[in-house]
Amino acid sequence: MEEFRDLGYRGLGEISSMKKSCSDSGYFPIYELASGYKWILMFHTGIVGRGKFDEAENVGSGRMRPIHLDEIARQFPKLIVLGAHLGNPEYEWAAEVARWNPNVYFDLSGTTLPKMAGRLSDFQKILWWSDVEWEAQPTGDPSPFSKLVFGTDTGTQNIESVMHRYLAVFDACGVPPATRKMVMGGTLAKMLELHD
Repeated sequence: MEEFRDLGYRGLGEISSMKKSCSDSGYFPIYELASGYKWILMFHTGIVGRGKFDEAENVGSGRMRPIHLDEIARQFPKLIVLGAHLGNPEYEWAAEVARWNPNVYFDLSGTTLPKMAGRLSDFQKILWWSDVEWEAQPTGDPSPFSKLVFGTDTGTQNIESVMHRYLAVFDACGVPPATRKMVMGGTLAKMLELHD
């Protein structure tokens, strides 16, 4: 990690296929260093795909459940924790973890948006708390959608189609323009201290 920092790295990810639960204390020295470096740690959350169907693998989707990010965020409150895929299929857990931890964010990459394409307005039920007091909100934006960041795990040739999927979610859920701007880059720019 020190070598990566010396090379200018600003984070690690997508952390996946871990041998233990991602909140196992054996990983805490890594998280402690990342916190001190002010890095973003991006975790795969949810179902882990299989690459080998006829060989044994020491991989388990349960190790990457979004609920594990809650413990990491609480143990390392200055660490920026980013979960990929909004915990697919545990969207509600992912949203609640983001709700209660000001240092946790999620993206909607992977199969989340194609899977939800026919029911995009359901994201309003998942990210439900906009009309209640929300003490863990770090940005001052009352929209729960402010806990999302744009992300994609496709090649550059498909980024535009992923962007349109995010815009469709915004339209289906009435996400305010200022929040849309933050999701589509403003929040990550702040995390990386790219502007004031």
